[in-house]
Amino acid sequence: MENLTHAHGVLPSAPVALCASCAVQAGNFILIPAIPCENIVTLQEVEEFEKLLIALAVVVAGVGGLYWAFPTLFFVIYYNTIYTTEFRVEDNKLHMSGMINAYTPEQLKDIFGEHPEIDTIVLGQMPGSIDDGANLEGAAWVADRGGDTYLPQEGMIASGATDFFLVGKSRVVEEGAVVGVHSWADWRGITEQYLPRDDPAHELYIGFYESIGWTRAQAEDFYFFTIEKAPAEGMYAMTPQEMLATGVATKIVPASN
Repeated sequence: MENLTHAHGVLPSAPVALCASCAVQAGNFILIPAIPCENIVTLQEVEEFEKLLIALAVVVAGVGGLYWAFPTLFFVIYYNTIYTTEFRVEDNKLHMSGMINAYTPEQLKDIFGEHPEIDTIVLGQMPGSIDDGANLEGAAWVADRGGDTYLPQEGMIASGATDFFLVGKSRVVEEGAVVGVHSWADWRGITEQYLPRDDPAHELYIGFYESIGWTRAQAEDFYFFTIEKAPAEGMYAMTPQEMLATGVATKIVPASN
């Protein structure tokens, strides 16, 4: 879900792409009135008129772009104003479930501050993240602190939650647990699957994987594996063999129940 339409997040080049997208939408309904030639008598007036039309096009394009993007924007904004991640501390384990959003990094810092004995995060049902920036921020903070991650048989992680799981030094998955990956898309539907492999937009995630200790080769292999396995609106469940081969899991163990 993380990402909603996303497997991950918003393109760094989103503002530029937004203008292009809006212009296409607006082009369907911008009307340019006919101007008698005798009313335009100088080159300066022509240039001023062109500037006026461009300004009008930008305004209408903006309205058109917001019209198409509003449902997704509303969803993202709303779910970033409430608590969507649930936590429960049990001995040295932090049980975590729900969607990751803008509040999650501060929640994690508060809980670890109150319970410094925590050394393992057990993930439950986690369909992804609402806010990819917050997800990577919280994950990086946990990675710097150190510790392990664990996915029990009944656990299900996907999209941004899968990225979060990777912060564990030891990453144990019980047989039967589900680990989902897919391509990301921003809130306008632009997806990394249509970007060249050297596009800077990929670096957000590849750089994150490197920051938590993966080699460049490992980071790129896993990243491109995720975007090739399923589109943003889909989800691919990794096999245990793929979890081990890509480094998502350091160990697959029998279910404990």
